[in-house]
Amino acid sequence: MEEKVQCPVCQSAAPPCYIVHGSNSQYVRCPVCGKYEWCVEDDRDFLNMNQLPAYLAYHARDPKISSFYTTRAKGEKSYLFSLNDNREEDFFHPLYIDADIITSWYPKSFAEKIDLILLYIFNHTSHLGQSVHFSAEQLYSFLFVDRYEWSSSKYVLRPQNDLQQEGVFMLKCLAERKYIPDYIGLHCDHTQDITLMPSAYARIDEIQKNTSNGRNVLVAMKFGDDTKPLREAIRKGVQDAKYHAIFIDEVQHNDFITPELLKHIRDSKFVVVDLTHQNNGAYFEEGYAMGLGKPVIQLCKKGTQLHFDIAQKNTIMWASEDDIPELLRNRIVATIE
Repeated sequence: MEEKVQCPVCQSAAPPCYIVHGSNSQYVRCPVCGKYEWCVEDDRDFLNMNQLPAYLAYHARDPKISSFYTTRAKGEKSYLFSLNDNREEDFFHPLYIDADIITSWYPKSFAEKIDLILLYIFNHTSHLGQSVHFSAEQLYSFLFVDRYEWSSSKYVLRPQNDLQQEGVFMLKCLAERKYIPDYIGLHCDHTQDITLMPSAYARIDEIQKNTSNGRNVLVAMKFGDDTKPLREAIRKGVQDAKYHAIFIDEVQHNDFITPELLKHIRDSKFVVVDLTHQNNGAYFEEGYAMGLGKPVIQLCKKGTQLHFDIAQKNTIMWASEDDIPELLRNRIVATIE
């Protein structure tokens, strides 16, 4: 019988499926966090251990697909060593995550947390009115409970009572909004059954309507003959992530260009902006999207000086258009999916 070990991120019991041969990394398949590679002593990108469990839970990779998250430096290859048959395997599609990616996804407000929690429960519900079972570790992750305290220059696990108290608070907030039933004695110290109420489905309908019109994604960039290769590279990256790229000069419309453009930004799940050509329109469109709370993925050619207002934002820096499809697809999967 396979020995159980704790997931290093969420503390769930997980089988030790793979470890990296000859390194300090471990490959984990966790029931809560999904598939990921954990680099034990990797200090190149300092990860927030109170944000990482939620990020992995909301983006958990299905064991049946070949992609997995890794905290390795971008471009490093992950050769994983199987404990079962001593074979080295090159796992395909590593999705590199770092502190900037995780922080840019992590909700900035309490209201945003509540909306994400509703969507998480909804995505785990097969039928209307179904009661869904969640483990304590799963609850702590998708309820955005802080598992760690920063002490003596390292993360230390908080007492279990503190985790339970914070989890209970989040569940009570959902109950007060009539999103879930007002359970007697809400607790997070064992499996919790949760059922979504009609008001929760009404709120979910609002969220889905406001955040996505199908799979459309507006792309802001300079348009012209000289940027056609860039346009097609971005289009391919978006398509490879299973979304549809919208370029405003390709849209048939009867309105003035600005109202139509703003409508597409509002209806997009997220926005992709290339700032290589210092295009004022692209800066405007990014600002408008950010004001709406839309996720924005920035691209820029290496060597281009970004405006100081957004220079600190995590940006995909590309050397040639050929780099863009894979880099953009991986960023979309890591931060949007």
